[in-house]
Amino acid sequence: MPDLVARLDDDKAWHGFWPVGASAHQFWLPTRPVDGSVAYVVVLRLDKLLELRAEAVMRLWRALVGRSEGRWAHDFPKQTRDRHILMLRAFDGRADGASYRKLAEALFGFRGRKADWENDPRKNQVRRLVADGRYYVRGGYRDLLRYPIILSGD
Repeated sequence: MPDLVARLDDDKAWHGFWPVGASAHQFWLPTRPVDGSVAYVVVLRLDKLLELRAEAVMRLWRALVGRSEGRWAHDFPKQTRDRHILMLRAFDGRADGASYRKLAEALFGFRGRKADWENDPRKNQVRRLVADGRYYVRGGYRDLLRYPIILSGD
């Protein structure tokens, strides 16, 4: 594994980081690697995240045998990616003290008087973006790691 970065822990486990092409693989082994030929086993929990774990293992295996890793099946649609970008921009702007109206001007090109602002749908759109951004910054980002799987009770 060229370019492998391994870190040993005090408890004799080690973590590996292997950049391959445009992606990188991370893994954890409970014991130190041995000299010579060895076979490893992947253990997958049969839980709600099995689909994501199995896909990650297949991508690692493809990289190990020199095959194309293929497309990641859980990529966000462009519209969802664009909305998350707007959420973070709105949240950052609000955290820096910008008003909702100033955010609408910067993000959506709003131009108008105060009366126009009161009836403009972009007013509520900016407020929702800030609220959603706040949710993700305060821990909701974990949902992004499991996309498109929604875990109930989290």
